[in-house]
Amino acid sequence: MGDNGNTGLGAPELASNEGLRSVAAGGATLAQGAHGDGVRALQEALGALALGDPMKADGSFGPKTHAAIVALQAAEALPQTGIVDAATVAALDRRLAARRTPSLDEAMARAAGLSPEEVAALGRKPSAVQAVAAASRTDQGYFTDAKGLPRVVPGAEPDPDTPPPAVDSVGDRPATAAAGALAAERSARLDEVRRALRGDARALAALDRLLAAGRLHAGALLPNLATMAGVRRDGRLVLEGGIDPHLVLAQAIRHVDNPLRVKQGARHGTCGAGTMEYVLLRADPAEFTRLLDGITREAGEVTLRSGRVLRMPRNAILRDASGRIDIDRMFQSALMNHATLMSWIFDYDNPEDNDTFWAALGGDSRVPLGNFTSLFQDIMGGSYTSVSALLRSGASVAEDVAGALGRGEKVPVLLKWEGGYHWVAGEKIERGGDGTPVSVILRNPAGSDGCQGNPPRAPLPEGGGRFRMTYADLSAHIRGATLRG
Repeated sequence: MGDNGNTGLGAPELASNEGLRSVAAGGATLAQGAHGDGVRALQEALGALALGDPMKADGSFGPKTHAAIVALQAAEALPQTGIVDAATVAALDRRLAARRTPSLDEAMARAAGLSPEEVAALGRKPSAVQAVAAASRTDQGYFTDAKGLPRVVPGAEPDPDTPPPAVDSVGDRPATAAAGALAAERSARLDEVRRALRGDARALAALDRLLAAGRLHAGALLPNLATMAGVRRDGRLVLEGGIDPHLVLAQAIRHVDNPLRVKQGARHGTCGAGTMEYVLLRADPAEFTRLLDGITREAGEVTLRSGRVLRMPRNAILRDASGRIDIDRMFQSALMNHATLMSWIFDYDNPEDNDTFWAALGGDSRVPLGNFTSLFQDIMGGSYTSVSALLRSGASVAEDVAGALGRGEKVPVLLKWEGGYHWVAGEKIERGGDGTPVSVILRNPAGSDGCQGNPPRAPLPEGGGRFRMTYADLSAHIRGATLRG
């Protein structure tokens, strides 16, 4: 991501100082009695964050600097030594990064792969150059009306953790357990991910939860996240969509930690894609990370387990009014494009929300059941089949779904919904004392559900699109499902 792994520091005011880069890399420390430019940069950063008593940035590490460092370490739950080591600089860097908004020049430089030192240099042009670059009266007059222009790139969607990650009535969130220390190689990869997050507090907290739950100690999830952290994103993300590259990694980590964040988007018929994304995050988050990494690189494509290629449509980069965060919009558009019967002729159009010739005629983005199952098989690997209430009774289809849920699988289910159809994720079957199915827990990919109208259903306390439906209502309203085997 922007720093190319050179220093790990995201704040240019720290990354531009050679001494602090050495500290961040673990090659040095700073303590009371030290002098130099590194101390001065440290004091300026402490002053900007109002840590400790006001001090003069004179490059001399004295008692006030020491006290400010101790205060920072206490606030960050670090050993209160007063010595500036790699962990202390990283904490300072996170706080600086959290309070600043990168300039357009800086965001473009990061997208181009410039290091923090080169980014910092953007703001340190020689005075003669600055004088020449100053706006003339003509320039100032020319841009007077700029504020009235419509925004070309919409801003990022609000991105809260809703519901909070700890809430999970289905009970399949991995239990937090003492997993021990990471192996040295994995610890180094985790550091790569932390540096690439550039002080994003919510993403770092999600990463810490994954670590505490033992989800990074084995398997491909951590290596895939580290690969994403170290590979340059497609420059069009920032140039066309206003997407800072680190956001792709940050949003991915927060989705892995809390899949209930996934939303299909308002006014978009992407319920199948949203359900596919959610099920993949539940069943194989490492593969979700690999696929997202691939479609957001310059090539914009990645090979699936089936050998076919998943590509992100160019027009999925631009932010829209669907209410989705960036990775939901891009990933779901790629899935829609892949699933359509005639994608070799018509690419999925995210702004218009249509893809195939037949969908365009119908004015929607419907993906047939069989195509969804083919998509599911391509993404998940293995063998999957469609079951349809057009060929069998709803009770028979519901019985197959109940069996799969009982085995711990997440099942894409197609329900009759108001006047049409809607894909949801089957999550859990609930049985009575005699073992017969009583109710089922499902999740609406819209990310919320007021549970009004048909089919009859009731919301679960945590929200996030989860609802409970009686097994009888499931049998009455189910129209299809995609099952393993």
